[in-house]
Amino acid sequence: MTAHIEPPLNRAQLIAGALALVLSIVTVGFAIANTSLQQAAAAGQAKAASAQTAANVNASLIRMLAKSAAENNDAAIKALLAQNGITFKETPGATPPASPAPAKTN
Repeated sequence: MTAHIEPPLNRAQLIAGALALVLSIVTVGFAIANTSLQQAAAAGQAKAASAQTAANVNASLIRMLAKSAAENNDAAIKALLAQNGITFKETPGATPPASPAPAKTN
């Protein structure tokens, strides 16, 4: 039996192998960078969602305060809103919603 001896790698094969190794390392680096960017984007989206929720609560609170100030002619609440740049118009002749009729008892 004769031993089979592989010929040494030629220059093109060596360059192709080295290039494949370098590209594999670069790909892993990009994958790691992509993961950190995805985490940063997710954190930014969560912060934006939280800010939107706070803005909705803020708007509801302002509407309730303005309504209360108008219905009760509360100068202190009107002044507080004005100090914070909130202006509103009172609708003349507006009446509060009617309270429900009491339940009939037999």
